[in-house]
Amino acid sequence: MQTKQIQFDRIRRLGSGQFVLECNVSAESEIKSLLCVNADIGDIRAAVTAGQIAVSGKVGVNVIYEAQDGVNSADYVTDFSKLLADEGVGEGTKVNVSASIADTETEVRGSAVAVRIVVELSPVAVDGQRLEAFDGADGVCDKRRAVSLAETVADIDSEVVAEEKYSVGSGVQKVLGFTAAAVVCKQTATETGLSIDGEICADVVYLSDGEICRKAFSLPFAKEVETPENCVALVTATVTDSALNIGGKEDDAVMTVTVKAGLTGFVFKQFEEEIVSDVYSPCHKLEFSCPCVYFDEIVGVNAYRERISGSVPIADGDADAARVLCAKAAECDLVAVKAGDGVAVAEGVVTACVVYEAEDGGKASVKVELPYALDLEDRRVKEGDLVLAYAGCCDLFAKIKRGREIEVGATLAFSALVVRTAQAGVVTEAGVGEKLDDAGEAIVVVSAKKGETSWDLAKRLCVRADEVERFNPSVDFPASGGEKIVVYRMLEM
Repeated sequence: MQTKQIQFDRIRRLGSGQFVLECNVSAESEIKSLLCVNADIGDIRAAVTAGQIAVSGKVGVNVIYEAQDGVNSADYVTDFSKLLADEGVGEGTKVNVSASIADTETEVRGSAVAVRIVVELSPVAVDGQRLEAFDGADGVCDKRRAVSLAETVADIDSEVVAEEKYSVGSGVQKVLGFTAAAVVCKQTATETGLSIDGEICADVVYLSDGEICRKAFSLPFAKEVETPENCVALVTATVTDSALNIGGKEDDAVMTVTVKAGLTGFVFKQFEEEIVSDVYSPCHKLEFSCPCVYFDEIVGVNAYRERISGSVPIADGDADAARVLCAKAAECDLVAVKAGDGVAVAEGVVTACVVYEAEDGGKASVKVELPYALDLEDRRVKEGDLVLAYAGCCDLFAKIKRGREIEVGATLAFSALVVRTAQAGVVTEAGVGEKLDDAGEAIVVVSAKKGETSWDLAKRLCVRADEVERFNPSVDFPASGGEKIVVYRMLEM
């Protein structure tokens, strides 16, 4: 019996894990009102041990508040490490983890802010599979078919750096907040591999001439990854380091924003492998094993940009809003992605903080939640597919709407890898036994069943499939049902 080794990879989404991080952010003086709280997460790393995934990263918190002496800010940064349990991971399993802030709650306690942050970790595992498959034997008829398989051909673990300068046009008295996030937007095949394109979004909130101002930076990046032809990547981006320098003249400050982002993930190549899916012998007894094996086919990758918007009313009793001072995206949580025929439905929520000046001259803020359910169209997607999607907020705006309402809009960038699971019976072993008793009729006529192929009839009649077709040239297979199938046998005299 001839066999061959087939090696391939399977891709699966593991169960998400959440944990709560609690901290106290200390202010320099008594807090009069809390204007804005922003939490971000970055520098995500994952390592696999037996039955566990060790995830580490950094969480930063920025608090902007108003005190008796004016507007000020405070920051808090901490490392974290968490273990996600999964019995299916072990030696040979590769894991990529994305992280997001799912919720933030705050409470002012004098000159400190108690912050409760819910962090969500979403791991994807790539498992190597090895299959020893039957590949033929003398006296055995085999049915072969091609299956589409995926294999990991490269790991992605690299860094990109983006920088931009901005002339403020006035002085900068104080930087109140500086945050950055990274998102992968698309991937494009090049002559030497893949170009991973994305965007780093940086936000600077600062005081200038006593006013709260905001500058949003959009820093595109592209990273070339050397790969074989016709590959796709599962890749995530996370900010690993950032710096903000203020220079220039006293009346015309220049901001220089520098952000480093780490790209992590895997490159997959699709290939076809011929397998034996069924066997029989017209001459000998045969025992064989044909288990059902699952394979992953990478349907494709896609990138989307979608605009969402919503509004929030000013609380009763508060003065009307006069103008927006700044707006910041606090959370971008992609809750779920569901596949349908021709569409992937992305559901999530973007949380933003809008700081505004009221008509009575005071400063106030409002928290805005923008839930969304977006149809990301792709004709290749079918119901039941696995869609591995990542999202980031690339732009945010806010404006006053009729004094008692603030409208907020955001641009979301999505990248998605679509994987389809297929199954096939694969003959893993076949044993040829004693010779069959071939005494019988020289001519056999049977009635075909609906859907029967020449292979099905040959196996039923213990002849070769090409003989069924040769003896019945007028029959189109698969059979419609009821056709008379004739075979002729050579009998031993």
